Amino acid sequence: MSNGSLHLGRYFSIPVRAHWSMAFIAVLFGVNLASALGIVAGIIAVLAFFVSILAHEFGHALVARRYAVETESIDLWALGGVARLDREPPTPRADGFIAVAGPLVSLTLGVFALGTGLLLSSNVVAWVGLVNLLLAVFNMLPGAPLDGGRVLRAIRWSRTGNKYRAMRDAGNAGRVLGWSMGIIGIALMLNGQAGIFLAITGLFIAMNAKAEIAASFVGEHLDGVKIRDLTWWGLAHAGPDMDADSMIWQRSRLGEAGAVAVDANNDGQLDGLVLEDQLWAIPADQRALVMLNTLMVPFNQTARAEPDDDLSSVLPRLNPLRPVVTVWNNGKLAGIVPPKTLRQHLDGAQAAATGRT
Repeated sequence: MSNGSLHLGRYFSIPVRAHWSMAFIAVLFGVNLASALGIVAGIIAVLAFFVSILAHEFGHALVARRYAVETESIDLWALGGVARLDREPPTPRADGFIAVAGPLVSLTLGVFALGTGLLLSSNVVAWVGLVNLLLAVFNMLPGAPLDGGRVLRAIRWSRTGNKYRAMRDAGNAGRVLGWSMGIIGIALMLNGQAGIFLAITGLFIAMNAKAEIAASFVGEHLDGVKIRDLTWWGLAHAGPDMDADSMIWQRSRLGEAGAVAVDANNDGQLDGLVLEDQLWAIPADQRALVMLNTLMVPFNQTARAEPDDDLSSVLPRLNPLRPVVTVWNNGKLAGIVPPKTLRQHLDGAQAAATGRT
């Protein structure tokens, strides 16, 4: 369990996590389905619903892999699921195919399950089929952050040759779509009908579309900035017996990187990173008792990049709680983009974006 999410294992080498908010949807659907179909059938239908969402996200992830884009995790939560890609698709074609893969999986499952349900007169199977068809149609609505918005972005990117302009086009379409859904949901509620879920979903779409527009300006401002231009090459190393107080006394070893790489198991393999800010955040009288391996942020929780990557391509996988990019060369840690350097560039880009949104 981490950050409110339960790890469900790895499938096709991709970690799958379920957020606690899924329980709310499970109860909501379960109660309604149990009253209509029976308790056992209701439980089966809810499980099939979540499996369908998972299959949808694996559609994105496995097609992305064909374009050398890996998936860091698949996260399920109250409003659906998300496949967190480790980088942006390299071409409009890849962008479009990755986006449409999920709805195609849902469409295939929907047609098969609905046909099977009607053939066998099974209300549960037919319901699963209908839900998958609705999932495919809804996700193909043309506005970011929905899959249809990604397809729109790919089309506009292909036609204009400008990825950032395409992001803004998809984001503006998403804002219109989201606010329209929100208004319809509120109107339904004012008329005594069930519209709260529609209103919340619309607000979520509108807010994420706005974020995508802002991200397009940030990315455009940083376009051409290479990771190697910002990297501090080489890091101090420490073993599991190093405490925070000793590391502060030896902070000259940290240099401008402001970080130390930790061999947590004393086996010669670097396992994670401790930032200087983490050391200073510990009360002075406790620093001698806190070992670096307890503070360490594992490398898989930091944004990873290679020297020739564009900074703009790394931003989608940046951990906002740990604003640092680890730089790797041939599978070995070569350095980091220090938090201070990263913040300076991001602050300048965000200031530029604020003035244009």
